[in-house]
Amino acid sequence: MTGKAQKLLDILSFGLYNTRINKNKDGEKIMADQPNYTDAMVDELVAAYEDTPTRATVDEFAEKFNKPARSIIAKLVREGVYKAVARATKQGTPVVRKSELVAQIQAALGTNQLESLVKASKADLQALAELAERAEFSS
Repeated sequence: MTGKAQKLLDILSFGLYNTRINKNKDGEKIMADQPNYTDAMVDELVAAYEDTPTRATVDEFAEKFNKPARSIIAKLVREGVYKAVARATKQGTPVVRKSELVAQIQAALGTNQLESLVKASKADLQALAELAERAEFSS
């Protein structure tokens, strides 16, 4: 096939290709013409979540709107009202990053030259942070 013939075939089949992609077997459009959430649904969801910002509220609306909980959470995030649950360890204590421990140590010692401490183990950093908080340093 020559270059001109190929180009003509591409141009002529482009519309058919998109038509075929955007329609199912019955000729109905695949793409949604209506939004997932109506304005009334969003208003109700936001108002309820602002009153009680819990996972139970998310699950309740997921069941009510027949949508996955992740979809409800995504909508709440988009609306700017979702509050993520604070992560906790198996013991129930909040997760503390090693970089936060190093920042505590640096603040207690009054220096900003200890960034490589991040490479130490978390247990060692916690012990050092406790020691640095208890110790009194004179300038």
